[in-house]
Amino acid sequence: MTTKKPDPATFPWQHLPGPGKMYGTATVGERGQVSIPADARRELGIDPGDKVVVFGNKLNGAIVLLKADVFEDFAEFFMTKLTKLGEHAQAFFGQFTEAAEGEAVEAAEATDEKAGEGEGEPAA
Repeated sequence: MTTKKPDPATFPWQHLPGPGKMYGTATVGERGQVSIPADARRELGIDPGDKVVVFGNKLNGAIVLLKADVFEDFAEFFMTKLTKLGEHAQAFFGQFTEAAEGEAVEAAEATDEKAGEGEGEPAA
């Protein structure tokens, strides 16, 4: 069975097994090492030498391991979407900036015209 590469337009974690499965327990050794249960390694495709990203929550003692390549896929997906969002925001807010600049130029020209009208008239 071959694993299908996820479509980059979709959320990159959709190809992982569903949440909520317990694979067993592990014991933390003297050097802080933990062995990942064989079923988890097999189902999640974790091979010797693979890198994992470690997340934790100090308040509730939770630890989450995420395969580094999956995390990289997520980071790439997120950065692509963030870049697109920035482009849309710039275009959207740029409309208002351009309009405000145009109004400022028109106001300055109108002020210049009024100032020009008073030139050449004798002082009272």
